[in-house]
Amino acid sequence: MLYLTFSFTNGQCVSEVVMNVNNGSFEEWGNEGGYIDIAGDYWDTANRTALLGVDENVTESSDAHTGNASAKLETSNWLNNVTSATVFTGSFIPNVLDPPKSIKFGKPYPFTNEPELPTNFRVWYKYFPVEGDSAEVYTYLTKWTGTDTIRVASAYTKLYDEKTEWTLLDIPFTGNSTEMPDTIICVFASSSRGDILQGQIGNTLFIDDVEYYNCLTNTTHPMMSEVEVNAFPNPVNNGQSIRFELSEQINGLIRVFSNDGKEVISNVFEDQRFDMDITQLNSAFYRFVVYDNESTSAIASGSFVVE
Repeated sequence: MLYLTFSFTNGQCVSEVVMNVNNGSFEEWGNEGGYIDIAGDYWDTANRTALLGVDENVTESSDAHTGNASAKLETSNWLNNVTSATVFTGSFIPNVLDPPKSIKFGKPYPFTNEPELPTNFRVWYKYFPVEGDSAEVYTYLTKWTGTDTIRVASAYTKLYDEKTEWTLLDIPFTGNSTEMPDTIICVFASSSRGDILQGQIGNTLFIDDVEYYNCLTNTTHPMMSEVEVNAFPNPVNNGQSIRFELSEQINGLIRVFSNDGKEVISNVFEDQRFDMDITQLNSAFYRFVVYDNESTSAIASGSFVVE
């Protein structure tokens, strides 16, 4: 079984191995023959629609966390449809009749020389929401088995709160497979419901310095866990309690983390299902990790949204 370590030991890594992705700092841009785009064939955007007379909605910005450039994603209007600005690993060929099918996600998994999968994904960002819109960030590691595509690991979050200064977003991977992936999918979207052509024009996300890394802490546990956990209702309204239900009875501890990795609430439990008071939490996306108190190992994880 493949063993991984997560970054929830006092919120710190003892050490880390960084796995850099091609042009993850978005320093390189170029003219693609009628439109400006991120250079290289690893990242793509929908900027090719500029050839149809539509303005690019992903642009190079001199407002950078490091270096001289970052990527600015701004929700726009394309053919009278709200269009999320998207940066992703893959390729884009415009499909006017069915715009969501324009994107082909995924590039070959680049870390094949590493003995372990990355445990964490991080990016620096600024965010300027418009009228309750939210941005979306996610990355999946997948493998083609010959008959089906399985998801090896994933990291996902939504962004709700305005961030006028460069802010670190650090997301641990969760997964249920020990397979070595062959494909990496990484997506940044200025509007989280852009896949169904919903969002607010002007919703803006800046991104810089994308990294995958293996976080080494004092707590080691198998990525594959036999314990499953569900949280409901999800989303949960602010002021309600949220119920957690595990696939077996555990004497454990649950810790809830905000987008910036800070622990915001925790609770011990001795049952298979229990309620948590979340009235103190703001409307946002949260991750949680369940620990076995006897072994101190993290045995399950998940996420929920407070509306």
